[in-house]
Order: sequence, then structure tokens, then C-alpha cells
Amino acid sequence: MDEAAWKIIAELRRTPNVTRAADRLFMSQPNLSKKLQGIEAALGVRLVLRTSKGISFTPEGEYLADEAEQMLARLAEIRGNLLRLGSGASGTVRLGMTNGFARHLLPPCLRRFQQAYPGAALDIATDISASVVRRLERDEIHVGFIRGELEGGFERALIGSEQACLVHAAPIALAALPATPQIAYLSDPFARRLVERWWHSHFRARPLVGMRANHGDTCLEMIANGLGYGIFLAPNFLGPGRPLWSAPLHFADGRPVLREAWMIWRREFAEIPLIRNFLAHMQGEIAAGLL
Repeated sequence: MDEAAWKIIAELRRTPNVTRAADRLFMSQPNLSKKLQGIEAALGVRLVLRTSKGISFTPEGEYLADEAEQMLARLAEIRGNLLRLGSGASGTVRLGMTNGFARHLLPPCLRRFQQAYPGAALDIATDISASVVRRLERDEIHVGFIRGELEGGFERALIGSEQACLVHAAPIALAALPATPQIAYLSDPFARRLVERWWHSHFRARPLVGMRANHGDTCLEMIANGLGYGIFLAPNFLGPGRPLWSAPLHFADGRPVLREAWMIWRREFAEIPLIRNFLAHMQGEIAAGLL
């Protein structure tokens, strides 16, 4: 079995739903199912059973999932040891980041890093902030870029903060929001908790959720068509040229609703020369205001 097969088995136990596991592995659901069937055929055993609630592992599957966790941990350890033996000028830096970082902030910084270290490769995974944190906890990435409240014993560097904003097709009074449809799209629990705190600082009633969108761009289109208002935690997501009204959000006591952006990593990863060079480069970018 190759590393990809071990990752499939490990992820299916963490996420016992083929569709969600495929999303987390950046695969299509049919492709994951096909690969799982291939693993079972190669080993000659049934690993999982499909149920109404998702999938469950057979005893053989549970055994293999235990082995997968150990194998992936060992591979990560070997890679780390190899990198530690190197000069820090080559190798692969595994990064996790939100779509906002990937689309708007990090590309110029990463280009400058690769110009300084042409032998280094970057392996980038995009996900919501909470999932980036989980990837770091599982040693799937070396460095994460997230927004929101941060828990856990990670090393961190504050990148900055952004003020949330209310977006509507036309100016709207705050008092009108409880009776106005909200277009909800935030999937990250960090983001949802911040918005909920802001809402409950102003209102006792729950928001009137008119519809749910799967992405911020979809939410903006619904707003532009007069279907409700939305709350965005990254103002640059609006982009230029959209004729929409927006206003910064404040808690009831007047404090701005801010979401902090962080670079996070595990202390032991900073011992790897290449990762140490990457962190130093990015901290320089942050200090210079380039990120």
C-alpha cells in the first residue's frame, strides 16, 4: 500500500462518511470509493460496511486503520528527520490555509519565499480555519494560516485583524435586521461563534435565516438580487465593482467586531531547518506589513 491508501483508511475512520472524507482528501466521492474498492481487492478482505449513518469498519478494517495511523506518523517522522539533516534550502513545506489567505494574501509572500529558496517546494491545502488547526494537530501540515479564536498549545504570530461588515443591497438600519432575511454562508465554527456573539449583544431574537449559501460569492449574488443581507468577516472579499452597501460591525458596547489572523505552527517543526527558514521569512513579511 502506498501513502495515499494509508491516508484514505485513516481519514475514513476519522470521518466515517465517504462524501465528507473525499472532500477532506481533495478527491471526488466516486474516486475515493473506487480506490477503497481497489485496496479491499488487493488485500482480499472487506474493510468497511455501509450503513444508513455512513460507514463502519469491519474488524479487519479497524486493524488496518490502527496500522494506517502508525504508518502515517512514522512517515511524517522520517520526513522530519530527513529535513532536519538538510541545509534548509530544499525540501517541501506543507501549508494549510483558508481560501481568503490563498486567494488574496499569501501568493506574493510565497513567491518571494521561493525566489529566496528556489529548491523549496510548497504543498498547499485549503480548508476552514478549524480544519487547518486539526491538520496541524495531526501533523499533516507544518504551518497554518487561520482566522479567528485560537486554542491549543501552538506557537503563533499575529498577522493582523479585520473588522466584520454588514452587507446589503441598500442601506439598512441595525434595528431592521431581526425582521430581514439573513443569507448565511459561514461554515467555520470560529467565524460562527464571533457572529453569534455580535448578534446576541444587540438582539434577543434569533436571526431570520432566509437561505444558506455554500460560498461567500454565492451569498453576494443573493444579496445583489435583494434576497437578504449577509455578514462578512473579511471586507476584501467584497472586491471592487460590486454596487452593494456595507457597514462595519460593532458590539453593543461600541467595540469593533474584529477577527484576528494568525500564522501557527508546532514548536518541534521549527527545529527543521527548512521550516525554520520559512517561518523566519514569513515573520519578516509580517513585520514589514507585506502580509
